[in-house]
Amino acid sequence: MTAPYSQLSARAMVQAFARLELSPVEVTQAALARIESVNPRINAIYHVDAEGALEAARASEKRWHDNIPMGPLDGVPTTVKDAMDCIGMPAFRGSAAGEASVSTTDHPTVARMREAGSVILGKSTMCDYGILAGGVSSKHGVTRNPWDVSRTTGASSSGASASVAAGIEPVSIGTDIVGSIRLPASYCGLAGLKPSQGRVPYYVCNSPAITAGPLARNFGDVALHMNVLTGEDTRDFAALARDGVNYVSRLTRGDRKGMSVLVIPELGLGEPVAEDVQAALERTAQVLRDMGVQITYLETTPFSRTDWEPAEAFYKIRTLSELMRQPDAEQAKTPYIRDWTNDARELSAVEHQRNFDHTQALRERALALIDGHDFVLLPSTPDTAFAAELPRSDPAKPFESWANTFLFNLTEQPASSIPVGPDRNGLPIGMQLVGRRFDDLGVLQMSWRIEQDIGEMPAAPL
Repeated sequence: MTAPYSQLSARAMVQAFARLELSPVEVTQAALARIESVNPRINAIYHVDAEGALEAARASEKRWHDNIPMGPLDGVPTTVKDAMDCIGMPAFRGSAAGEASVSTTDHPTVARMREAGSVILGKSTMCDYGILAGGVSSKHGVTRNPWDVSRTTGASSSGASASVAAGIEPVSIGTDIVGSIRLPASYCGLAGLKPSQGRVPYYVCNSPAITAGPLARNFGDVALHMNVLTGEDTRDFAALARDGVNYVSRLTRGDRKGMSVLVIPELGLGEPVAEDVQAALERTAQVLRDMGVQITYLETTPFSRTDWEPAEAFYKIRTLSELMRQPDAEQAKTPYIRDWTNDARELSAVEHQRNFDHTQALRERALALIDGHDFVLLPSTPDTAFAAELPRSDPAKPFESWANTFLFNLTEQPASSIPVGPDRNGLPIGMQLVGRRFDDLGVLQMSWRIEQDIGEMPAAPL
């Protein structure tokens, strides 16, 4: 192979396996060596199962020699986020509070990866309870960005995104309840997709806003990953039936001419959009114009800075309910979460319902934005990655970091983060493309086309 292992796409790996030019054992050994080399600097992986990974790789190698691959990712290495169960591996949900649980079942997405032949290297880090915008964990410590180790990877898929960006694995499963696929994809220069609610099964599904989806270095691998992850699972009552779409074969199809995209420079909810991010939005809009897409700018900000406050309170209650399963002494081990949720302890049931009603009103208003258009385009994050040690870009206003993403969890719309180049400091910028509910294929097709015109991000310098 001409490209080094750490830069190979999942598709290129599988093609090389099929030609017997590359061995899953060689790739797994290289992945384990990559963990040893870079993980001390980025802290993306907290548990490594080298023996189990090599055993799976040897079985994959035999299948390829016998020309009977198990599935489309046979032999491709991956890791599992701390939020998801993986048989025989410890799970902390990023928190030092309480004891680790050792999983006895696989999360639906992990089961799909095993069925597709993936080699599971171990478990990746996440922030406490998946609700911080920074890669900071009371259990795992600070996860750092391969583009600049002084900067954050962002959000609960922090370890997964850092691992993909650092070349440990070509694809990884992220989860997203307020933006934890799109935010780290934006900060780490990755292609990420938050699918429509139900497109990828999830268990335990403890929120109508939560979903799982692909993180990769390009949208070709995102499409391949979607072929594996989508479809029913009896444990998830909200899971959609497999739609029969081959996301890989359909990726390059579709006529963009006559399509309409609404461009939103700022939603009005969070911090102002940085100058370099604004310029990248303009460049991306021009790429769409050059495709023949009709571009319309939203001239007013559709929301106000106070709109996110009741939504934050609603999410606080969800987090507090998990924290309060632990005794007080254990709760003290996750001080940022304890302090952030403290005022939620005083909310009455009536106030909680009113906050829920407000989030439903936000859902209705956000869903209406796409009316008359095929897609909405806006920055994935208002600025590039902040300091690695911070839990949010502004610790005094913790929910603002999710301002550009959480609304589209409420609306259940598919949304991607497309890497569109670096800012003046060399940090990746991501653009968010939001589609109509259940138009996951359309979002992937348009994201791939934008990626082709702008160019894929180069490898992170780590």
